[in-house]
Amino acid sequence: MDFRQKKYIIERNTRIKRPFIFKRDFFKLTLFKIINIILLIGIIFGVYFFIFSNFYKINNIEVAGNQIISTDDILDITNNYLSKKSFLIFKHNNIFICNKNELKRRINEYILLNQLKIDKILPNTLRITLTEKDAALKWISGDQNYLVDKKGIIIKRFYKLNIPKIYQLGEFQNEAPNKLEENFLKIINLANEDVNLGQKVFNEEDVEFIFKLTERLAELDYLKLKDISVPNNMPKYISLNTEADYILQFNLSQTIESQISRLELLIREKIGKENMNRLEYIDLRLGESVYYKFK
Repeated sequence: MDFRQKKYIIERNTRIKRPFIFKRDFFKLTLFKIINIILLIGIIFGVYFFIFSNFYKINNIEVAGNQIISTDDILDITNNYLSKKSFLIFKHNNIFICNKNELKRRINEYILLNQLKIDKILPNTLRITLTEKDAALKWISGDQNYLVDKKGIIIKRFYKLNIPKIYQLGEFQNEAPNKLEENFLKIINLANEDVNLGQKVFNEEDVEFIFKLTERLAELDYLKLKDISVPNNMPKYISLNTEADYILQFNLSQTIESQISRLELLIREKIGKENMNRLEYIDLRLGESVYYKFK
Protein backbone atom coordinates (compact mmCIF):
# COMPACT_ATOMS: atom_id res chain seq x y z
CA MET A 1 0.00 0.00 0.00
CA ASP A 2 1.31 3.39 -1.01
CA PHE A 3 1.16 5.58 2.05
CA ARG A 4 1.99 8.53 -0.09
CA GLN A 5 -1.42 8.26 -1.68
CA LYS A 6 -3.42 11.39 -1.09
CA LYS A 7 -6.53 11.12 0.91
CA TYR A 8 -9.61 12.97 -0.09
CA ILE A 9 -12.26 13.61 2.50
CA ILE A 10 -15.70 14.24 1.14
CA GLU A 11 -17.79 16.23 3.50
CA ARG A 12 -21.43 15.42 3.33
CA ASN A 13 -22.53 18.96 4.17
CA THR A 14 -20.60 20.65 1.36
CA ARG A 15 -22.93 22.41 -1.10
CA ILE A 16 -22.26 23.27 -4.68
CA LYS A 17 -22.97 26.93 -5.40
CA ARG A 18 -25.50 27.55 -8.13
CA PRO A 19 -25.54 31.16 -9.48
CA PHE A 20 -29.25 31.33 -10.37
CA ILE A 21 -30.54 30.49 -6.91
CA PHE A 22 -29.99 34.12 -5.74
CA LYS A 23 -31.96 35.59 -8.60
CA ARG A 24 -34.86 33.29 -7.98
CA ASP A 25 -34.80 34.24 -4.29
CA PHE A 26 -34.71 37.94 -5.16
CA PHE A 27 -37.95 37.74 -7.12
CA LYS A 28 -39.53 35.52 -4.53
CA LEU A 29 -42.12 37.67 -2.67
CA THR A 30 -42.02 37.63 1.06
CA LEU A 31 -44.10 39.55 3.56
CA PHE A 32 -41.17 41.87 4.24
CA LYS A 33 -40.72 42.66 0.54
CA ILE A 34 -44.43 43.23 0.04
CA ILE A 35 -44.45 45.76 2.90
CA ASN A 36 -41.42 47.60 1.41
CA ILE A 37 -43.06 47.74 -2.04
CA ILE A 38 -46.26 49.15 -0.52
CA LEU A 39 -44.26 51.75 1.41
CA LEU A 40 -42.34 52.76 -1.74
CA ILE A 41 -45.55 53.15 -3.73
CA GLY A 42 -47.03 55.16 -0.85
CA ILE A 43 -44.01 57.49 -0.76
CA ILE A 44 -44.14 58.06 -4.52
CA PHE A 45 -47.88 58.73 -4.40
CA GLY A 46 -47.44 61.03 -1.38
CA VAL A 47 -44.72 63.09 -3.10
CA TYR A 48 -46.88 63.44 -6.19
CA PHE A 49 -50.02 64.31 -4.19
CA PHE A 50 -48.38 66.90 -1.93
CA ILE A 51 -45.93 68.42 -4.43
CA PHE A 52 -47.13 67.92 -8.00
CA SER A 53 -50.91 67.53 -7.87
CA ASN A 54 -53.30 70.50 -8.12
CA PHE A 55 -54.85 69.87 -4.71
CA TYR A 56 -52.25 72.04 -2.93
CA LYS A 57 -51.87 74.53 -5.78
CA ILE A 58 -52.33 78.10 -4.53
CA ASN A 59 -55.34 79.66 -6.25
CA ASN A 60 -56.64 82.03 -3.55
CA ILE A 61 -54.81 85.13 -2.31
CA GLU A 62 -56.23 87.27 0.49
CA VAL A 63 -54.81 90.78 0.95
CA ALA A 64 -55.71 92.73 4.08
CA GLY A 65 -54.67 95.92 5.87
CA ASN A 66 -53.94 98.06 2.80
CA GLN A 67 -55.58 101.46 2.55
CA ILE A 68 -53.26 103.24 0.11
CA ILE A 69 -51.29 100.48 -1.60
CA SER A 70 -53.27 98.93 -4.43
CA THR A 71 -54.35 95.31 -3.97
CA ASP A 72 -53.49 94.75 -7.64
CA ASP A 73 -49.87 95.68 -6.90
CA ILE A 74 -49.62 93.03 -4.18
CA LEU A 75 -51.25 90.50 -6.51
CA ASP A 76 -48.87 91.30 -9.35
CA ILE A 77 -45.79 90.79 -7.17
CA THR A 78 -47.20 87.58 -5.71
CA ASN A 79 -48.21 86.20 -9.10
CA ASN A 80 -44.75 86.96 -10.46
CA TYR A 81 -43.21 84.85 -7.68
CA LEU A 82 -45.76 82.01 -7.86
CA SER A 83 -45.34 81.66 -11.62
CA LYS A 84 -41.68 80.63 -11.24
CA LYS A 85 -39.99 77.33 -10.27
CA SER A 86 -37.16 76.13 -8.04
CA PHE A 87 -34.64 73.65 -9.52
CA LEU A 88 -36.70 73.75 -12.76
CA ILE A 89 -39.35 71.34 -11.41
CA PHE A 90 -40.72 72.57 -8.07
CA LYS A 91 -43.40 75.16 -8.73
CA HIS A 92 -43.70 78.05 -6.29
CA ASN A 93 -47.48 77.90 -6.56
CA ASN A 94 -47.50 74.80 -4.36
CA ILE A 95 -48.50 75.65 -0.78
CA PHE A 96 -45.55 73.64 0.61
CA ILE A 97 -42.94 74.90 -1.88
CA CYS A 98 -43.96 78.57 -1.55
CA ASN A 99 -41.30 80.35 0.54
CA LYS A 100 -42.88 83.06 2.68
CA ASN A 101 -39.57 84.82 3.39
CA GLU A 102 -38.71 84.98 -0.30
CA LEU A 103 -42.14 86.40 -1.13
CA LYS A 104 -41.72 89.01 1.64
CA ARG A 105 -38.35 89.97 0.19
CA ARG A 106 -39.87 90.47 -3.27
CA ILE A 107 -42.72 92.62 -1.94
CA ASN A 108 -40.22 94.73 0.01
CA GLU A 109 -38.29 95.37 -3.21
CA TYR A 110 -41.20 97.55 -4.36
CA ILE A 111 -42.93 98.70 -1.17
CA LEU A 112 -41.64 99.78 2.26
CA LEU A 113 -44.10 98.71 4.96
CA ASN A 114 -44.26 98.98 8.72
CA GLN A 115 -45.24 95.32 8.94
CA LEU A 116 -45.77 92.44 6.52
CA LYS A 117 -47.16 89.03 7.46
CA ILE A 118 -47.80 86.06 5.18
CA ASP A 119 -49.78 83.01 6.29
CA LYS A 120 -50.35 79.73 4.47
CA ILE A 121 -53.85 78.32 4.86
CA LEU A 122 -54.27 74.73 3.68
CA PRO A 123 -54.96 73.59 1.14
CA ASN A 124 -54.48 76.47 -1.32
CA THR A 125 -54.71 79.98 0.20
CA LEU A 126 -52.15 82.69 0.93
CA ARG A 127 -53.14 85.46 3.32
CA ILE A 128 -51.04 88.63 3.06
CA THR A 129 -51.54 91.16 5.87
CA LEU A 130 -49.71 94.47 5.79
CA THR A 131 -49.41 97.69 7.77
CA GLU A 132 -48.56 100.69 5.62
CA LYS A 133 -46.36 103.69 6.21
CA ASP A 134 -47.97 107.15 6.07
CA ALA A 135 -47.88 108.09 2.40
CA ALA A 136 -47.99 111.84 1.72
CA LEU A 137 -47.02 112.73 -1.86
CA LYS A 138 -46.67 111.25 -5.32
CA TRP A 139 -43.16 111.71 -6.74
CA ILE A 140 -42.71 111.64 -10.53
CA SER A 141 -39.27 111.39 -12.11
CA GLY A 142 -39.02 110.61 -15.82
CA ASP A 143 -41.42 107.78 -16.60
CA GLN A 144 -41.29 106.41 -13.03
CA ASN A 145 -43.83 107.17 -10.28
CA TYR A 146 -43.26 106.77 -6.55
CA LEU A 147 -44.96 107.40 -3.22
CA VAL A 148 -43.25 109.55 -0.59
CA ASP A 149 -44.05 109.36 3.13
CA LYS A 150 -44.32 112.26 5.57
CA LYS A 151 -40.58 112.08 6.28
CA GLY A 152 -39.76 112.64 2.62
CA ILE A 153 -38.67 109.04 1.97
CA ILE A 154 -39.56 106.98 -1.10
CA ILE A 155 -41.77 104.13 0.18
CA LYS A 156 -43.25 102.69 -3.03
CA ARG A 157 -42.26 102.33 -6.63
CA PHE A 158 -45.02 102.11 -9.21
CA TYR A 159 -44.34 99.44 -11.82
CA LYS A 160 -45.97 97.12 -14.28
CA LEU A 161 -44.79 93.51 -14.28
CA ASN A 162 -47.22 92.47 -17.02
CA ILE A 163 -47.78 89.14 -15.30
CA PRO A 164 -51.16 87.54 -16.08
CA LYS A 165 -53.41 87.54 -13.06
CA ILE A 166 -53.59 83.78 -12.78
CA TYR A 167 -54.20 83.95 -9.05
CA GLN A 168 -57.09 86.18 -8.04
CA LEU A 169 -58.37 87.35 -4.69
CA GLY A 170 -59.85 84.78 -2.35
CA GLU A 171 -63.62 84.62 -2.23
CA PHE A 172 -63.64 85.96 1.34
CA GLN A 173 -61.54 88.97 0.42
CA ASN A 174 -62.90 92.34 1.54
CA GLU A 175 -63.64 94.98 -1.05
CA ALA A 176 -60.54 96.43 -2.65
CA PRO A 177 -59.58 99.76 -1.09
CA ASN A 178 -60.14 102.98 -2.97
CA LYS A 179 -57.26 103.77 -5.30
CA LEU A 180 -56.15 106.79 -3.32
CA GLU A 181 -52.74 106.75 -5.00
CA GLU A 182 -54.13 108.96 -7.76
CA ASN A 183 -55.43 111.52 -5.26
CA PHE A 184 -52.01 112.49 -3.91
CA LEU A 185 -50.49 115.84 -4.73
CA LYS A 186 -48.03 115.30 -7.58
CA ILE A 187 -44.39 116.36 -7.28
CA ILE A 188 -42.52 116.34 -10.61
CA ASN A 189 -38.72 116.13 -10.53
CA LEU A 190 -37.62 118.18 -13.56
CA ALA A 191 -34.12 116.66 -13.45
CA ASN A 192 -35.59 113.16 -14.05
CA GLU A 193 -33.21 111.72 -11.44
CA ASP A 194 -33.36 108.05 -10.55
CA VAL A 195 -34.37 107.31 -6.97
CA ASN A 196 -34.35 104.13 -4.92
CA LEU A 197 -36.71 102.71 -2.36
CA GLY A 198 -35.84 104.18 1.04
CA GLN A 199 -34.12 107.25 -0.46
CA LYS A 200 -34.83 110.67 1.02
CA VAL A 201 -35.99 113.26 -1.54
CA PHE A 202 -37.45 115.87 0.84
CA ASN A 203 -36.72 117.05 4.35
CA GLU A 204 -39.57 116.30 6.75
CA GLU A 205 -40.19 120.00 7.32
CA ASP A 206 -40.40 120.53 3.54
CA VAL A 207 -43.24 117.99 3.27
CA GLU A 208 -45.05 119.85 6.05
CA PHE A 209 -44.36 123.15 4.26
CA ILE A 210 -45.97 121.85 1.05
CA PHE A 211 -49.12 120.71 2.82
CA LYS A 212 -49.54 123.96 4.71
CA LEU A 213 -48.83 126.01 1.59
CA THR A 214 -51.40 124.18 -0.54
CA GLU A 215 -53.98 124.53 2.23
CA ARG A 216 -53.27 128.25 2.46
CA LEU A 217 -53.46 128.75 -1.32
CA ALA A 218 -56.74 126.83 -1.46
CA GLU A 219 -58.26 129.77 0.43
CA LEU A 220 -57.58 132.02 -2.58
CA ASP A 221 -60.52 131.58 -4.93
CA TYR A 222 -58.64 133.00 -7.92
CA LEU A 223 -55.85 130.40 -7.74
CA LYS A 224 -56.24 126.67 -8.55
CA LEU A 225 -53.25 124.32 -8.28
CA LYS A 226 -52.55 121.47 -10.67
CA ASP A 227 -49.25 119.99 -9.51
CA ILE A 228 -45.84 120.89 -8.09
CA SER A 229 -42.41 120.63 -9.70
CA VAL A 230 -38.93 120.68 -8.16
CA PRO A 231 -35.51 121.16 -9.85
CA ASN A 232 -33.94 118.07 -8.27
CA ASN A 233 -33.88 115.78 -5.23
CA MET A 234 -33.73 117.60 -1.87
CA PRO A 235 -34.77 120.93 -3.47
CA LYS A 236 -34.41 124.41 -2.00
CA TYR A 237 -37.53 125.75 -3.72
CA ILE A 238 -40.72 124.49 -5.37
CA SER A 239 -42.74 125.59 -8.39
CA LEU A 240 -46.53 125.37 -8.24
CA ASN A 241 -48.21 124.84 -11.59
CA THR A 242 -51.71 126.31 -11.77
CA GLU A 243 -54.72 125.39 -13.87
CA ALA A 244 -54.45 128.82 -15.51
CA ASP A 245 -51.02 127.70 -16.81
CA TYR A 246 -48.75 130.03 -14.85
CA ILE A 247 -46.13 129.14 -12.23
CA LEU A 248 -45.68 130.29 -8.62
CA GLN A 249 -42.20 129.75 -7.16
CA PHE A 250 -41.76 129.50 -3.36
CA ASN A 251 -38.64 129.27 -1.21
CA LEU A 252 -38.75 126.30 1.20
CA SER A 253 -36.56 128.09 3.75
CA GLN A 254 -38.81 131.17 4.12
CA THR A 255 -42.09 131.35 5.99
CA ILE A 256 -45.32 130.67 4.17
CA GLU A 257 -47.12 133.74 5.46
CA SER A 258 -44.39 136.17 4.39
CA GLN A 259 -44.44 134.80 0.85
CA ILE A 260 -48.26 134.71 0.67
CA SER A 261 -48.38 138.33 1.89
CA ARG A 262 -46.02 139.45 -0.89
CA LEU A 263 -48.07 137.45 -3.43
CA GLU A 264 -51.37 139.07 -2.43
CA LEU A 265 -49.81 142.54 -2.39
CA LEU A 266 -48.40 142.01 -5.88
CA ILE A 267 -51.74 140.81 -7.28
CA ARG A 268 -53.69 143.61 -5.61
CA GLU A 269 -51.42 146.51 -6.55
CA LYS A 270 -49.61 145.42 -9.73
CA ILE A 271 -51.27 142.56 -11.61
CA GLY A 272 -54.98 142.48 -10.79
CA LYS A 273 -57.08 139.31 -10.53
CA GLU A 274 -58.53 139.91 -13.98
CA ASN A 275 -55.06 139.58 -15.51
CA MET A 276 -54.01 136.35 -13.77
CA ASN A 277 -54.58 134.24 -16.88
CA ARG A 278 -51.99 136.39 -18.72
CA LEU A 279 -49.21 135.46 -16.30
CA GLU A 280 -46.23 133.25 -17.14
CA TYR A 281 -44.73 133.15 -13.63
CA ILE A 282 -44.43 134.85 -10.22
CA ASP A 283 -41.12 134.32 -8.39
CA LEU A 284 -41.25 134.71 -4.58
CA ARG A 285 -37.92 133.00 -3.80
CA LEU A 286 -35.73 136.09 -3.32
CA GLY A 287 -36.88 137.63 -0.07
CA GLU A 288 -38.54 141.04 -0.38
CA SER A 289 -37.93 141.16 -4.13
CA VAL A 290 -40.77 139.68 -6.18
CA TYR A 291 -40.51 139.05 -9.90
CA TYR A 292 -43.28 138.32 -12.35
CA LYS A 293 -43.75 138.05 -16.10
CA PHE A 294 -46.64 138.11 -18.52
CA LYS A 295 -46.82 135.75 -21.47
